[in-house]
Parts: sequence; structure tokens; C-alpha cells
Amino acid sequence: MRMDDTSKLRHFNLIVCFVIIYLGNFLALGRPQETSIQEDAQYWEMLGKEDLQKTLNAKRYEGAAKNIIFFVGDGMGIATHTMARIYKGQKKHKSGEEESLVWENFPSTGLMKTYNTDRQVSDSAGTATAMFTGVKTRFGMLGLDNRAMYNVCDTGAVERATVQSMADWGAENEKDVGVVTTARITHATPGAMYAHTPMRDWESDSDIPEGSGACEDIASQLIKSFSSGKIKLAFGGGKRAFRTVANGGNRSGEDLVDKLKEMGGSYVETTGELKLLDHSDKVLGLFSDSHMDWEVDRSQEDSGQPSLAEMTRQAINRLKKSEKGFVLMVEGGRIDHAHHQNKAKMAMEETLGLEKAVETALEMTARDDTLIIVTADHSHAVTISGYPERGNPILGFVKDIENNNFVTDQNGQPQPFTTIGYANGPGFDFHFNRTAGFWNNIENENFMSNSFQQMATFSLPDETHGGEDVSAYAIGPQAHLVNGVHEQSYLAHLVAYAGCLKSDTLGCPVGSASSSDNNQPGHTFMIMSVLFYVARYQ
Repeated sequence: MRMDDTSKLRHFNLIVCFVIIYLGNFLALGRPQETSIQEDAQYWEMLGKEDLQKTLNAKRYEGAAKNIIFFVGDGMGIATHTMARIYKGQKKHKSGEEESLVWENFPSTGLMKTYNTDRQVSDSAGTATAMFTGVKTRFGMLGLDNRAMYNVCDTGAVERATVQSMADWGAENEKDVGVVTTARITHATPGAMYAHTPMRDWESDSDIPEGSGACEDIASQLIKSFSSGKIKLAFGGGKRAFRTVANGGNRSGEDLVDKLKEMGGSYVETTGELKLLDHSDKVLGLFSDSHMDWEVDRSQEDSGQPSLAEMTRQAINRLKKSEKGFVLMVEGGRIDHAHHQNKAKMAMEETLGLEKAVETALEMTARDDTLIIVTADHSHAVTISGYPERGNPILGFVKDIENNNFVTDQNGQPQPFTTIGYANGPGFDFHFNRTAGFWNNIENENFMSNSFQQMATFSLPDETHGGEDVSAYAIGPQAHLVNGVHEQSYLAHLVAYAGCLKSDTLGCPVGSASSSDNNQPGHTFMIMSVLFYVARYQ
């Protein structure tokens, strides 16, 4: 039986949609723009087949990685991935749920257990040490195993507990090493690449308490790492820990920026200076006194602060000069800070800033010689709930009277609640009227405001981390080893193996660049699918 013209048009549009999906996956890692089609059984069957074929034809790189780029979204748990994905789509005036972040199209994915050796829910110091050294440790410590004690300056114990990181391994193999972050460069995640301290807060010499002066502050350890050649490049915030009080910082000892310059290193403080960087051997960029500005707030003038993507671009431009390759750690550090304040919009904007940095790295490197990993150090106590309708603003609220999804005021009248909610944090007092003993009505509030805080179950000055596993995504040589559920410390061993950084103990990959002869996904399948639909609906 022949179809009417309306049905023919619908199925023709369906075919066009899948051609677009195919081309989108072939030409780029991102998902295509949404097409107006009916999401019936045929749609999902075709989408499933296309996704399966893409997975079956994913290119697997068996050789060693010349370059390694390790992206960390601080606090970017699975809920944050979902929120940011929807937010990204809705910024394009789409429904949002079907959108993808660029790393979600990487061929390999796994889950990492984030606990510290002494805490069920971790902090960034212990998790960064696990990711970068392959050794889990205590809450709050950097570059030490758990033979050291937290917040205790015992130099003998520190020496015995010191563990090497992928920065050490890279430098030993003549690879140049860089560290980039939107947080202070002496903060927990970047600090774990080069520092060894029993207390993550000892960022400057003025932060070390009386009686603990024998332990070295983190900023000093970074400059020593420049001197030894372990670190070649560092970009981030935190200028105050490097400069003396006379030079606008908080150091009581020598000025570390001056010391770097005496070593022949380059120093930059603004976007304009970063653009003019001559890519000398040693490069330090400190773009703010503390953490760098939120992505939505930063000045984009040359006198302002660079984006994470801009820092990543200049870092790769410098590090790719190394004939033996490079190791680069890039952190989107302020995702975490936004969650601590229950500011979900800011967390999502910072996540999208990280995505741009990943896109920059993909653009500037080759898949067959560069392993790129995207993961998080830990999660946050945040969730998405309430049964909102498809396409409901992810930053919006839920008020479904028919299905009893609402909160009530003091008179028992239904009020909305935010789709994104936190288990704890300052968002409680942002919304709860302690005098009345009920939630304020948020129906007319501007939930798109940068300062808007989502609702929280109970009040804390800062929201806490979450303890669930975090996801990891990988593309490039040995990316297939990011698969299954692992201890978070596994990632450092994977990187060391993929880059031949510890060949004496872990070995080194051998084999061709790809195990698949068919490097272009789904050509035959796509043609057959189109012919099937054309033949069926002639």
C-alpha cells in the first residue's frame, strides 16, 4: 500500500536527519543540531543502529602516546555532566536533553572510585594525588602516601612518604610538563603535580604556622620544579603566594616571581601578555591574586584574564616544541567553587569553559599520538529531580500539582522547587524563611541570574563534595584502557603505561596505530540504511 504525501514527507525528513547525524559524527565529535522529526519507534531503532555502528567502527590506537593531556573538571560529577549537557543544548534554543558534551563522544569511558585512604567522601588533594601519582592518600595531603600525617610537619615522615607524579615521570623521559588551571596554581589539584606537603593550605610561606617552618610552602616548590626542569609551564591564579607584601602579595620571604625571572623564565599577568608570549623555556602566568574570575564575569580585553581555552592553546603551543612530546594537566577548577556556593548556573558555565579547552586540545593535536583524558577528582552533593517535562529549563523549577510534585507554604498552598537541588549548602537560607518556617515562593525569581542559588536540604556555609564514583573519558593511544570500574589511582598507571613513562616497571605499548582497517565509521551501513528507507517508502 502506498503512503500519502504527508507520511512520505515525514520519512524523507527522517532520512535527512540520519544523514546529518552521520555527517556530524564523521566530521566532528559533537552531536548534530536537533531536527524536527517524530521520535517514534523507527527513529529510535535507526538512532540505535547508527550509535552501534559508530561504536563498532571506533578507531583503536595501539601505539604509545607521545603527548598526554589530562583534563580535570574539579567537582564535575556525573550529575554535572548531565546538567551542563542540557544547559548547553538549551542555550542553543533546543530541548537540551539530547545534547552532548564533546568528551561524551570519546570512544572509551570508565568509572573511578574517589575515596581517600581516611575518608569515605574525598577532597581534591587526596584525589589529585591519586590521579597523578597512582597512590591514594589522606584527606588534605599532596604528593605523599599515608605514612605522613595530615597537617603535621615532620620532615622525616614527609621525605619517607614522598611519591613521584606524572610530572616527574614525564620530565625523566625528556617530555616537557605543563600545569594549567582556573584556580590558584598552588591549589590542591595543580599542586599535586609538583608539590609534597602534609597540608594543602600551606600555599605561601605566610600560610605555614609557627613550629612548622621546616616544611616548604607549595609556591616555593613550584619554583623549585621550574629550576629542576620538572615543570616548564604553569598558568593559573594565585599571584599573592608568589609575591612579597611589598609587591602586593603575602610572602614574608623572597619574591618568587623575581626569582623565576632571575632563572631566565618568562612571566605574564594578562591576556594580552599571554598572546605575545615568546614561548621561552620556562613560563609562569599568574592572572589573578587568588582564583581566576568566573568565566561569565571575566574581562575579555587584553588587560583582563584569559579563558581556560586560551591558556590551553598557549600551553600546547609552548609544549609541542618538545621533540619527545609533553605532559599537560588542565583543570577547570571553578566548577567546584560554584557547587560549594550552590550556584548551579556558574558550575555549568565553568563546565562549558572546560569543554572549549578540550575542543582546543583536539584541534591542536593528532589522535594517533596524543592521549586525552577527561575526568573529575570528585563529585558534589547535587542532583536533578522532580519529573520536569522534556525541555523544561534545567535552571528552572518544578510545580506539578496533578502529580503532587511541589512544596507548600504556611497555608498549605503549592509552591515550586528547583529542578537542580543540593543535599546541603548556603542555598537553604537563600530560599527558606526561618521566621515563617516555610520555603519562600520562587515562582517569580530570576533563576537565570548568575547569583541565583539552588535549594538545599539543610544549611551549611559551603556545600560538601559527593562520594560517588566519577566518570572518565579517553581518546587516543591506549584510550581503550579507560574501561570498567577502577580505583582513581589507576589513571596514573594508565598514563604511565600509555606514554612509556615507567617502562621499567609497567612496560610499553607496542603495535600499529589502529587495530581497525575501517577508519571511517558506517559508510556501508549509512548507504544501506538510506536505501532501505527509500525502497520501503517508494
